[in-house]
This record gives sequence, C-alpha cells and structure tokens, in this order.
Amino acid sequence: MVSKTKRVLAVILTGMMAAAALTGCQETTNTQQGSSSGSTASTASTAEGGDESAASTAEGGGDAVDVEAMTENIKTKMKEEAAANGGKIELKVWCASADLKFEKTLIEEFKEKYKSDDGSYEFKIKASGAIGEADAGGKIIESPKDGADVFNFADDQLSSLVEAKAIAPVIELYNKNIAANNTKETAAACTIDGTPYAFPKTSDNGYFLYYDKRVYKDDSAVASLDDMIKTAKDAGKNVYFNLGNAWYNAAFFFSAGVEIKYENGKQTTTFNTNEGLNAAKAMCHICENAGAGFQGVDGGAGDNTAVEKGFKDGSLAAAVIGTWEGPAIKAAIGEENVGAAKLPTALIGDKQVQLESFGGYKLIGVNQFTKYPVTSQTLAYYLSNTESQLKRYQNRGLIPTSNEALKDPKVQADPAKKAIEDQTPFSHGQGSSVGGKYWAVKGIPGMGSDIYNKKGKISDDELTKSLSEIQEQIDH
Repeated sequence: MVSKTKRVLAVILTGMMAAAALTGCQETTNTQQGSSSGSTASTASTAEGGDESAASTAEGGGDAVDVEAMTENIKTKMKEEAAANGGKIELKVWCASADLKFEKTLIEEFKEKYKSDDGSYEFKIKASGAIGEADAGGKIIESPKDGADVFNFADDQLSSLVEAKAIAPVIELYNKNIAANNTKETAAACTIDGTPYAFPKTSDNGYFLYYDKRVYKDDSAVASLDDMIKTAKDAGKNVYFNLGNAWYNAAFFFSAGVEIKYENGKQTTTFNTNEGLNAAKAMCHICENAGAGFQGVDGGAGDNTAVEKGFKDGSLAAAVIGTWEGPAIKAAIGEENVGAAKLPTALIGDKQVQLESFGGYKLIGVNQFTKYPVTSQTLAYYLSNTESQLKRYQNRGLIPTSNEALKDPKVQADPAKKAIEDQTPFSHGQGSSVGGKYWAVKGIPGMGSDIYNKKGKISDDELTKSLSEIQEQIDH
C-alpha cells in the first residue's frame, strides 16, 4: 500500500510530468514548423486525491507514462488548440478502405473520452479510406499541408517521411510508451536515430500461407509448393500466389539470393545476375501449372477479392496472403477448417529452398503541419493503444504489436500468429529493403505476370533481357 504522503507526491509529480510533456511537445512542434510562438500546458492536478497507478508511475514503475492520469491536462491542451483555431478541432484521418468502418468506431470512442467538459470545443473528425496504407506516405510527402492530420502507413515509408520533414516526432507524453508497451521489433520500426516518429498499429505487414485443412491434412502437406500444387490439382482446386505483384514475387528473388537493399536513400539490387535468373526460372517452373493447380495473378480483381472469391466458391485450397484476409477466409470455409503456416519451399536451381518474404508493420503517423499537434498525437496514440489493438484483432483479425495484447488467449491461439513467427526468420524488413523507386519499376510485377500468362514457356535469353531492363531502371 502506498502511503498518503507518497500519494500526494505522486499526484504533484504526475501533474508536473504532464505539464512538462505537453509544453515540451508544443514548443518542439512549433519550432519545427518555423513558428516562434509556444504555449504552456496547465499544471493542474491530474486527479483529485491520487491513485495507485499514478503513484506507481511517479515512483518509477517502468518507463511507461500513465496517460490515463493525464486526461484532464490533455483536455486543457485540446481546449487551447481549439481556441487558436476558431473554437474547433477539425481533423482528417486516412486509413485502409477495408478498415474504415472499424476505425470510425474507435474515433467515436476517442471523441467521447476526450469531449469538452465545458463545451469549449467540439470534434469534427473525418475519416477516409480513399488513401490507404500503401500510398499515404507518398501523398503526405507530395503535399503535407493538404494531407491528413493522422494517417496509417507501412513502415517502409518512414525514412522518406522523416527525410522530407513531413511527419512529426512523437511527443514526449507518448514516446516512452512506444518502447515500454510494444515489442522491441515494432518499437524499432517506429524509430529513427533514437527518435520515435510513429505509433505501432499491427505486426503483420507481411505474408504467409493460409490453407484449407480439409485439403491439406497436416503441416507436412504444406511444406513444398510443388507438392501443394499437385494436391490442389488432384482436388480440382488451385494454390494462389500472385506473381504479378512485386511485393509477393520478391519471395523468389530473396530465396534465390538476390540482394534487395535500401540504404541512405538509395535502392540497390542484383536482379541481373545468375541468382535473378534462377528466381525467374523457378517462377517459370511453378507456372507450368497455371490454371491447373496454381493461380498466379489476381485477374484484375485485386488480391483480397481474388482470395475471398476463391475460398468462397471452392476454387482455392491455399493462398499466400496476410492476416487482413483471415476473417474472410474463416467466414468462407469455417474457422475450424483454416490452417496457417510459413511459406513453403520452392524448387530453385536443383534444390528445394525455403521461400522468404517481406515482413513489416503498419504504423500511425501525425502530419508535421497539423494545426492540432497534441490532439492529433493523442488520437494516434488512442488508435494504437492496447485496448484498440485488441478490438482491431477481434474485428479485423490483425495481429497486435502490444505486449499485453499479444498475451490474449485468442491471439495466442490464432494460427496466423504462429505462421508469422515461423516466417519471421525468413523475412526481410521493408524499411531496409525497399524505397519508393522499387515499387515504381513496372518490370518486376510485369515479368511475373508474363511468366504466368505464358505458363512458364519463356527462354533464358528473354528472362535475362527482362532482368537487365529491371536492373537498369533501378540503377538510374
């Protein structure tokens, strides 16, 4: 039990911490935006009488900050931001279209939690799914002053956002909680040169294998892509692996030994090598089964639609995809029939080689030019806290980054979680592998589509020519 004296000290210290954190963040943001003005947060006590959690934080109970104990201080700062903007708090939020409905429910919760007690401000928060996680970073860099205040994005965009000074560093109030509350790997993905710039949202921005356990009876049945395709063909079904997508077909290049690196703003690769040719020939081998055990393009529908349709109509026995499709696959074939595993091996050269992948995280960032820095950062924190991550998992099937959320029994029992863990040793971080230039090279997905459409009947000379063209585009 904490003594009365310690409780009083805790309350005083917590209030001082809140004031320092909020004041520091406001001055930092204004300085970075070129403004000479600053403001001071209220030093009002965060709670009357204090409580055990506030005392624990003030007495050094770990690096995490007790955000709940600072609610009133945060509301005071929101009131100041509203007063500086005509009494309004108007925010734009960008997220993936598939997540929009769910994210709106969290935004409504946020509005209720932080609503003004005296009617001095009101929230007008517009969420949009028009600019998803794959495109948000580029759009913010292109025109940050027109971009969303809060946006969801893939971690490989962080370096470019920081370099362009388009994303705000996480304010002092929240930055310690990123490392304290989340896995070491996800905290690192949010941080550049020791400074956190984003809030971790999900730990599953990568791909693995979902399969129908009625077709593949055990893990050994999904160990080899060749064997999987034969089994699917015998069952009148297909294995889905989109080779017409540079994100997915990179698995063959990584596994063949092609280097794909992004360092100091420069993209380097070794596509035009023997390793690159071996990867292309491995795709040719797989595509000999195009339409007869293997489906390697989305048919223009998009991966998510193609996978959902395939499991629903019974044409797919397995698919290389990510957790976002987990709920739809479970709905299509029954949760009891859904299996998940790391990627299988593929025949590369004359050996079966474990397929590698991209692996990464989905993050939430705050626009450097927002008029409401504390409100925006508080919303980003709320959307990424443990409770929100658990709700997101329950509604969208997306694997959390929060240490506490990962302990949830349902998360622990999800086969996708184990599949991600098993694939992790064979995955490559997007932030260190690719930049925007990689995705702009149309020859990478184009070659995969061409291989599939021609059922692998492409000569080595033609493949070498395509690889040379890809390399030239990356190098210049």
